[in-house]
Amino acid sequence: MEKIAFILYLGGMIFGVLFFGAIHPWVYTLVFLAVIVASLLLIRGDLIKATPPMQTHPHPQANGRPAAGKRGDGGTGASPLLFLRWVKSDLSPLFFCFLAFLCLQMIPLPQGLLLLISPESKISGDMSLPAASVLGGASLKEHWYTLAPYLYPVRMSLIRWVVYGLLLFGLTRCLNSRQRIETAVIAILILGVFDTLYGITQTYSGHSHVWWYKLRDFKDVSGTYLNRNHFAGLMEMGIALAVAYAAALGDRDEGRRRDGAGRRKRPFKKRFLEFFSEGRKDIRRVLVVFAGGVMGLGLILSASRGGIVATAAALFLMGLMFVFRRDQRRKGRIILVLCGIALFYGLYAGLDYTIGRFELFDQDMKSRNIMAERTIEVFRDYRVAGVGLGNFRHISGRFQDAVHKDLYIDYAHNDYAQFLAEAGIIGAILLIGGMGFYVVRTFRLWRGRSDPFAVCLGIAPFGALLALALHSWSDFNLHRPANMMLLIAIIAIGNAALRLEGRRQERLRQEERLIPLRWRGFALLACGVGLILWAGLWTIRHFIAESHCNTGINITLNLDENPPAAEARLAMAWDPGNAGYPYKLASAMMNERDRLMQQHEPDTEGWRRSHEPIIALLERAVRLNPLNADYHVRLGWEYSYLWDRPDHLTRWLPAGDLCLVRAAWFAGSWPQNPKLHYDMGNYWAMRAKTLGPESPKSNVAWIKAVWHYRKGLELEKKKKLPDYIQAYIRNFFTDEAHLQYLP
Repeated sequence: MEKIAFILYLGGMIFGVLFFGAIHPWVYTLVFLAVIVASLLLIRGDLIKATPPMQTHPHPQANGRPAAGKRGDGGTGASPLLFLRWVKSDLSPLFFCFLAFLCLQMIPLPQGLLLLISPESKISGDMSLPAASVLGGASLKEHWYTLAPYLYPVRMSLIRWVVYGLLLFGLTRCLNSRQRIETAVIAILILGVFDTLYGITQTYSGHSHVWWYKLRDFKDVSGTYLNRNHFAGLMEMGIALAVAYAAALGDRDEGRRRDGAGRRKRPFKKRFLEFFSEGRKDIRRVLVVFAGGVMGLGLILSASRGGIVATAAALFLMGLMFVFRRDQRRKGRIILVLCGIALFYGLYAGLDYTIGRFELFDQDMKSRNIMAERTIEVFRDYRVAGVGLGNFRHISGRFQDAVHKDLYIDYAHNDYAQFLAEAGIIGAILLIGGMGFYVVRTFRLWRGRSDPFAVCLGIAPFGALLALALHSWSDFNLHRPANMMLLIAIIAIGNAALRLEGRRQERLRQEERLIPLRWRGFALLACGVGLILWAGLWTIRHFIAESHCNTGINITLNLDENPPAAEARLAMAWDPGNAGYPYKLASAMMNERDRLMQQHEPDTEGWRRSHEPIIALLERAVRLNPLNADYHVRLGWEYSYLWDRPDHLTRWLPAGDLCLVRAAWFAGSWPQNPKLHYDMGNYWAMRAKTLGPESPKSNVAWIKAVWHYRKGLELEKKKKLPDYIQAYIRNFFTDEAHLQYLP
């Protein structure tokens, strides 16, 4: 089972890299399920039966089984029949603490506690309640809300976090020999070389595809990724691993190499060939260095400025760590050779485009810094516990700067700012504390080792972590499942290498704990297996729902953005927590209603019957995700259509007004969506008429309409309202007293 699990872990990771970085539901579903199945197989294999009472062993784990009467946790009572083997990791505190934090973001809290932690979450919770119910006298005090205004992205983040943890603990368990470690390293290096050569071939042949998908940018090498920066993230980690592994293969007899002046008198060419040509191990070393050079070339041709700078810093750190160990100082030349190979081929291929992009470095960083500054504004509103992991894309429009009015910002292009916005101070403390604990413990372990293989390969996690940490200042590599999983694999490889008992030994000195399966141990096992099964179940349900009604990234499959109502209903049944499904179902019903009303004989009875189900769907979408201003606007309009109700003026129109007020709160200036402002302007123009000329509220409504119209024009950089809006306004007003304020 262990071997099968190891193959599933590696296969899933490779599959994710090869297919667009695992950003699509159909890809990451298969990858996540591979990790989940592998983990369940490992758990089954790590259930160890206790030895019979008549057998005795000097150690609880002698012969691979716990002795009778021995307890892994020092408990009392009769010896259990089963033990669970648990391999410890220095990242365990971070995993379990952040797991608990994600659960905290999803737990409903009483309003008093919520106001203390996150007042903005309380406001969002209140605004998620149906406007008609609130105006009808429903109490707001009895409701409990979660820290995250929208739970669906946090749930998906929790699933990913569980899968990442399973991959970490599973690889830590499987990488229990030098052969396994080297197998994993070679697989990653082959993957990196293939991705590079594939990308170079596609770019310089003029074909410019990733499998069947035509790329828009023909100059950048991006491998099997859709974004050059995410491909650069793969290259960064691959180069760090290649340098470390090449150095680890260089542990030859030093005495044979140190022959004093006689050796120094040899020609440089002979010494160079000798350095790379001493036995079968050195042939592999040459290939590994060459693989690193190929990935270096891929990094250069990707023209990812952040990736190039981050890799240079990572190589510098690795060089310092080689210098730190006197017996490994000579290994630092591998970095020079690798860089030389990459630069040689880069000069041959042409570096003009890459160098030209560096000339725009300051300009582009200024734009990304504006994004980061606006993201910090989200943090200021949700500073303690964040807005919820994954919720940035749903709240970013409210804080978006007009500089980026042509962009839909789903990532901040600065993982530090986005993490602060989504996780707050609590999340930042957990991350810094957990990673600090890991780095300190791992560095101490590395400093205490003397075996060249362990010392050299143990550097790889430091290089990979630094490269991605620096690149994350201007990009979002760690939001791509394939890159995150590759980073976890390199961390597991480095930690396993540091625990090898010697270069002649095949097994690791793993820190294990045997958990006796009494009631407490069984409860822990049940919780763990239950969490794994929960993650697998919701991964499958999410995939089926997305196959019926897509709400995620679908650019490579050309899925229908506006599916029929029947498909949206099926999606809602499979995944009721996604607010996009009821909204798309409501949109499909509204489109069908409009089609029937445009016929030769309008279906007026169908029009009247349509309002209640559409309102119910829109209220559900708002209840699930109050952060989306579009949902509030559509609901407000739908309330306004209930003119045949006796309480139309006293209940439904005021409810629509409240929806538009909420929409303005969550939209902010939203420069990416000027049509939303036109739509809100149309609503308030209608309300200015229905309120009557004698009502003071009529003037207020007209002022709001004019403000939204002007904001839409400002965002589109136009001086005159579109003709269809002017025609709409003249349905209500023809006097100059109102029209004079319009552009």
